[in-house]
Amino acid sequence: MYKVNYDGAYFVEEEEAGINVVVRNNLGQVMASLVEKLVMSSTVEFLEAMAARRAMIFMEELGLCRAIFEGDSEIVVKALLGDFPDRSSIRHIVKDCKSLMGSSQTCSFSHVRRQSNGVAHALARRARKSS
Repeated sequence: MYKVNYDGAYFVEEEEAGINVVVRNNLGQVMASLVEKLVMSSTVEFLEAMAARRAMIFMEELGLCRAIFEGDSEIVVKALLGDFPDRSSIRHIVKDCKSLMGSSQTCSFSHVRRQSNGVAHALARRARKSS
């Protein structure tokens, strides 16, 4: 089982955002990480939902199919768990994530506090410097 932390960060001055994903094994060792820069999205929830979706795609690209995904947006985690109204602005991303869940043997989501997601957040902020 892998633990996958994902996060997003805004760079207001540049009108861009960064997404980061960190994959750890059962010993807590980093197995893979991903940093991407995006055009700034409309809301924090949208950015966090995009980060969750990218984390799921990254795991698929790595050929890993058993994961616990951890993010620090309670709204996004609740939406991914099905505890969010369908009229939300992130519903199309949530639907995409749910379709990606079908390709995983084990897939669950967990809300963590920002302090517990520190590595993913720090790396997402470093996306500012990537090309």
